[in-house]
Amino acid sequence: MTDTPKDSIRDRLKSPADTGDANAGGDSRGSDVTDASFQQTDSRAELAAHGRDERQHGSASAPVPHAASHLRHEDLSEAAARAAERKVAALFLLSVLGVVGFVVTYFVVPFKYAESPDNRWFTPLLAVFMALALGGIGAGAVKWAKTLMVDEEAVQERHGFASEADERDATGQAIMAGFEQSGLPRRKLLRNTLLLGAGSLALLPLPLLLDLGPYPHKERALRRTAWKKGVRLVRRNGTPIRLGDLALGSLETVYPDVPGGIHMADAPTMLIRMQPDELIPRKGREDWSVEGHIAYSVICTHLGCPVKLYEQQTHHLFCPCHQSTFDAANGAKVVFGPAARSLPQLAISVDADGYFVAQGDFPEPVGPSFWERNSS
Repeated sequence: MTDTPKDSIRDRLKSPADTGDANAGGDSRGSDVTDASFQQTDSRAELAAHGRDERQHGSASAPVPHAASHLRHEDLSEAAARAAERKVAALFLLSVLGVVGFVVTYFVVPFKYAESPDNRWFTPLLAVFMALALGGIGAGAVKWAKTLMVDEEAVQERHGFASEADERDATGQAIMAGFEQSGLPRRKLLRNTLLLGAGSLALLPLPLLLDLGPYPHKERALRRTAWKKGVRLVRRNGTPIRLGDLALGSLETVYPDVPGGIHMADAPTMLIRMQPDELIPRKGREDWSVEGHIAYSVICTHLGCPVKLYEQQTHHLFCPCHQSTFDAANGAKVVFGPAARSLPQLAISVDADGYFVAQGDFPEPVGPSFWERNSS
């Protein structure tokens, strides 16, 4: 048997075989594209020819019309229509009731906690009546559209922006036809309650707009809190604090003993106890503390965050929001941070029963320093 030397890969690459030979012997990896059958085509020219053919076909044949519009449900009977009309009118009248209730609540219901035990409902009542005013007109409109208006599906072809004169006339006629189909011309109850409900909404923002004008007493209102002479210092659960209740180095958040005092945003105060000889009272405030007990506003003078972190070794008060630091032993003066002035101090004393009471209100506005620029 004669050995036939096999060609190496390098030899085959130097003299490649013909296409027919290469594909012989069951080699399915060869390409079936030959020079005779391969022709390069221009895809852009082919697309252009395809577009011309479609335009020619389009000019020869009429466009396919769309299906006619059809109703999605049957018309209501006259009795059902009248019942739906009464429901829509009731919703519109509910909107009027909401507007009237909003205006009356705004001017009549007391909004300060000290005026009435029920004044905590002032803001919720405003929200409820505003929801009735807006929800009534909206729900009525939805009920009207779903029950009394013509409900149909239609397909409209896109066209140019400029409409023909006959199309504009047709649009006007369609609008008038829609107005007739809405039932307003022949349903007086629906029309009158709609006008009444929608018109009353114009009164809704009037009470709010009144507060946008000048308020001659705003400076006095911002300066005052619920603290007054003789008002006791109580915990959040309402129990008063007696001299000796606080441990040395402790802090207690207190509120004025008035109706709703624990809910007032400007009332929270911290009562701190330290050694009497550690206090450095400011001039004129020597009698504002009691046996090492001193009181300051909780509200930071930077942006109003609660200051309740107390370090008894240094007597420093820390604001957790922006790290303003106040020296509680030295009139709560600012020692670090962005706060611009000291925490307002509340003068305190003890009544005949041994309970802490306020000597009066804070001497300066409580809160961020932009309320009072001249405070130290």
